[in-house]
Amino acid sequence: MTETAILERIDQLTSAVQELTKHLGTRLTRAEVLERCQIHRNTLTRWQDERGFPKCGADGKWLLSEVMEWERRK
Repeated sequence: MTETAILERIDQLTSAVQELTKHLGTRLTRAEVLERCQIHRNTLTRWQDERGFPKCGADGKWLLSEVMEWERRK
């Protein structure tokens, strides 16, 4: 399998997982977002203001599908 084929397969799998999380409505706490992104809470605020990182919902949690989409775009 070529490197290009492997990268295409990874992209397909990532898209499938993202669709599944969107369907399930999986949500992340602030601590889970910080751990996932390996950042400090101040960085999260800056990313939301400067890099278009998704905002949390009224429950204070982030949709995993939105976080994954942001990660794919960056």
